[in-house]
Amino acid sequence: MDTIHAKDLKKGSMARWLRWAIPLIIVVGAFAVSQQLGKKGGQDKSQSPIPVRVEKPQLGDLVRTLNINGYVESERMVTVLPLVSGVLQDLLVDVGDRVSRDQVIARIDPERYKLQFQQAETAYLSAQSTFERVSQLYKSNATSTQNYEQAKAQAEAYKSQYDLARLQLEYTNIKSPMDGVVLQRHLTVGSLAAPERPLVTIADLKNLTIRCQIPERYYTQFQEAYRSGGRGLGITIRRSDGSTYPGRIRSISPYVSAETKNFEVMITVAFGAEDLRPGMFVTTSFELARIRQVYTLPFSALSGENTLWYVENGRAKKAEITVTERNDTAFVVSPEWKDRDVIIEGWYFLRENSPVVVAQ
Repeated sequence: MDTIHAKDLKKGSMARWLRWAIPLIIVVGAFAVSQQLGKKGGQDKSQSPIPVRVEKPQLGDLVRTLNINGYVESERMVTVLPLVSGVLQDLLVDVGDRVSRDQVIARIDPERYKLQFQQAETAYLSAQSTFERVSQLYKSNATSTQNYEQAKAQAEAYKSQYDLARLQLEYTNIKSPMDGVVLQRHLTVGSLAAPERPLVTIADLKNLTIRCQIPERYYTQFQEAYRSGGRGLGITIRRSDGSTYPGRIRSISPYVSAETKNFEVMITVAFGAEDLRPGMFVTTSFELARIRQVYTLPFSALSGENTLWYVENGRAKKAEITVTERNDTAFVVSPEWKDRDVIIEGWYFLRENSPVVVAQ
């Protein structure tokens, strides 16, 4: 019984050892195989050139700009309202027509106002004739001062009614208040015109402006440019079709909005305004600074904050730089980079001395 028990103990110990040893052997073997495969894969990878796109630094001016979107407005835009009510008898202008100041652009049916004018005229002439007779009597001391004052007041009252009737009759001929172009007709012939109903909208297309909301950090620079007549701040107005027009500062708001932290700048179109119309969408570019004749690269070449990759003898090399001048799309590099093929695409796969092939 004792011998059999010892053999059983020996077999149990062996089984426990194998239970722990076999998984350990499997893990170690798998790790060794993976290492070998990794080395082999790394060798294969290192032997395959990585395609990259390169670009040499460009020599030119680095321009820092501020782009603000907005809409073209007319400095003078008037919606014409009739001053009397009535049926619109004639509308003598159409959209796009040029009009002059005091030009008759519409007529309201004047018949009612003619009758009112004739009544007021008759009453006034009668009261004036009575006042003249009473005046002669008063000068001869043939009538009292009270009669004289009463006749005078009555003549003046009818004179006011006569002037009002004449004015209302004149208002049936609606005139343009300014030189400009008709932008919109609001009523048609036969409709009822009234002082609260717009008739046409007229704008002066020679003086067009754009309102720009500028961040407050630029306030001092814009004020200095405005005081110096625009020097140091080039302004270009660009339409959606690519057409450009020069601009200049007309005015700067004397305060900064507490809600938006912006201040308003009014820009006028220096010339070429005949191609623009109120309501057009435009982008106004302000040239804040210009650094002349420097070498620049696009930001796509920058790895991290200060690393550039370049190609030398078919291998990838990297170097650390310090970016001091930049705009929204490019940054300045020193002249020593002017002849280097700088990698602008594909650098995120690279290691130092990785073989590369330049893609066309």
